[in-house]
Amino acid sequence: MSLRQRLSARSVLPWLAALFGAFVFSMWFGMNSDRDNVHPLLNQLIPAGHCACQQSTTFNCSSCLAPLYDPISSANESSQQWTFQYGRDDRNEGLHRDQCQAAFPGLFEDINRAVEFWKSRGGITRRDLDKISLRNGMARGMIYEGELRALETKAAQEDHRRKILAIFSAIHRALPLDRSDLPNIEFIFSIEDKVEDVLGNGQPLWTLGRTATEESVWLMPDFGFWAWDNPRISIGPYSEVVGRIKKREDTIPWSSKEKKLVWRGKLSFAPKLRRRLLEVAKSKPWGDVKELVWSRKDNLISMEDHCRYMFIAHVEGRAFSSSLKYRQACRSVIVAHKLQFLQHHHYLLQADGPQQNYVEVERDFSDLSQKIEELLADEARARLIADNNVRVFRERYLTKAAEACYWRELMNGWAEVFSNNDNNTRNKGDGNNGTRNNNNNNNNNSNSGGGGAQPDTADAPDTWAPDGLGVRYESFILLESKDMMLFSDRA
Repeated sequence: MSLRQRLSARSVLPWLAALFGAFVFSMWFGMNSDRDNVHPLLNQLIPAGHCACQQSTTFNCSSCLAPLYDPISSANESSQQWTFQYGRDDRNEGLHRDQCQAAFPGLFEDINRAVEFWKSRGGITRRDLDKISLRNGMARGMIYEGELRALETKAAQEDHRRKILAIFSAIHRALPLDRSDLPNIEFIFSIEDKVEDVLGNGQPLWTLGRTATEESVWLMPDFGFWAWDNPRISIGPYSEVVGRIKKREDTIPWSSKEKKLVWRGKLSFAPKLRRRLLEVAKSKPWGDVKELVWSRKDNLISMEDHCRYMFIAHVEGRAFSSSLKYRQACRSVIVAHKLQFLQHHHYLLQADGPQQNYVEVERDFSDLSQKIEELLADEARARLIADNNVRVFRERYLTKAAEACYWRELMNGWAEVFSNNDNNTRNKGDGNNGTRNNNNNNNNNSNSGGGGAQPDTADAPDTWAPDGLGVRYESFILLESKDMMLFSDRA
């Protein structure tokens, strides 16, 4: 190579390095900025990241909702047959199991799926749980002789601790007054957004959300049903938010709602997906979609203020977005792209037909304008969708009664496949290994002579004497916050 060529190469290299650095910085900026200051061309170049935009999951369980929309069957019911009534039963956390099944058809679909998944694999043992190394945002608990106990928790920060405590509290609230039939079980749950955050795929975990391929995990209600307050805004218990929304909506008849689509959110949680919504909607007369910069509370509106709008957009973040339940509390039309992540109540989402309770659009929002404009031209249809949303979610499947029923069904479903005895073959789903052993009748019939005969336990379910009982929930919540962060009371 000649001297001139070497000099030319040396002069080009700095420019190439500068261009590469500018490209890397542009990608980083586009993915991390929470401001609406990224050019659409750059947004096209941003990798999908947490948002796998070609994947989505849609469930259609219209048969689950049929009883809610069949006036003939309800009219012919015997006066002695119990039926769920909003205003009487929605706050009743003590419904028994057959009432739960009658009141909430379709709510337990994911539990049934998980039971069948683990039955086909021989069930779950304590040894399986012991193989799981707790990561930050995880906890291990136990229900033993009708009491909830904490065995181990691992929290990296205060956010983890509060979410773990909220889950334990929600489980405790759901325990029935009569606990004689409550199963003895151990379980591990994660409050992280994604299963992969705790390397949980393939493991028996209770999680807040999952993708369609993460079949080993069991969905549980999220921590917000108990209560949620982040450092920037106070939210409170879910039922309290619903109460505020209902009061607000009493002052806003349907005809007075703003005929716009509202959305507020942090762009960097899913930059490609969320910025695309802004690109499509911000210039439309019906669009009121804006970024939310938490440090300055730019464009912040309260949960109940969302209900002023006829349409509310729902967009996933780095995983599921737990804000959906708050949006579903409004008598508004929920507009959501095809969802990748599932929560426990998503089976009840209906995107079409007479039971339609939300509007589904493509993940790139390419059909958003068309669907909004169709509903603006047919407000009667929009009102029907909004009414269905309230009827299905606010007034039934997201009530305190539904949440408690779900937790208890989760315990019962888990007990069908969970074996406490590692020395025996795994439970094949008869539910015996997880149930409490009551021998009162045998004892009462053996009081004659020399102390009486011992009860015959040959056919009795396993009696489980765990090595470590942890601490009762009531004692756990009294611990100092720092002691909850890395807690262990296992043998």
